[in-house]
Amino acid sequence: MLQVVSELEISQDKETFGIPSQVVVYNSKALSDSRGVGALRFLVIVKPLVADGSAKSHKMSLVYHRGELLKLKPPFVLQEFVNHGGVIFKVYMVGDYVKCVKRRSLPDVSPETLDSPKRSFSFSQVSNMTMQDKSQEQYDLSMHLEDAEMPPLSFVTDIARGLRRLMKLHLFNFDVIRDTNVGNHYLVIDINYFPGYAKMPSYETVLTDFFWEFVHKKKEDGSAIECESKETKILSNDHFGNTEELKNK
Repeated sequence: MLQVVSELEISQDKETFGIPSQVVVYNSKALSDSRGVGALRFLVIVKPLVADGSAKSHKMSLVYHRGELLKLKPPFVLQEFVNHGGVIFKVYMVGDYVKCVKRRSLPDVSPETLDSPKRSFSFSQVSNMTMQDKSQEQYDLSMHLEDAEMPPLSFVTDIARGLRRLMKLHLFNFDVIRDTNVGNHYLVIDINYFPGYAKMPSYETVLTDFFWEFVHKKKEDGSAIECESKETKILSNDHFGNTEELKNK
């Protein structure tokens, strides 16, 4: 689904955006492809292809060394890890409504860590991730989530509405990170269609308003189609000379 991001036509002046380098691996043979997996820079995040909301669909791994991939069972997506200050921005789309919130994420990885004996470790949802060698409290303090600067709302809104137009979806969200090596460059790392909205502020009001407007718009569109259909039928009868039937109608 991230391929659609490259089709967006949005002004990129102060802020720019893109997607991380990634490769879809359908079988073990593809792991030896030098043009695909071989071109990725480690470390990488391994994401399952299945997206059915099950526990399995949320199980991911952070892999430090190429050899560790042979222990994993395809199919999956390999996505280059980019340092992003331990903060992920979740952008919710409900019709025309756009809401961006920040959540804690995977901490940055130093070059020294890549040379460590650590091979890989598994986790579930990125926004609920904690390092194994830190307590929850230590992790939250080290992330400085409250100090993280939000991306410009107009910039995020342009991306959200562009994705909505291309994907023809009313309900979805996407995850964005800020590349700490560039500062004003953002990466869309995931797109979820019909996601959970329980963690979006004021979700009850936003969703109720959306469904109310959507249903009424459908009714109006349906009435117009029905009227048009009847009108077409009457005109058709008149065209074929059924004037007596037309009068009865």
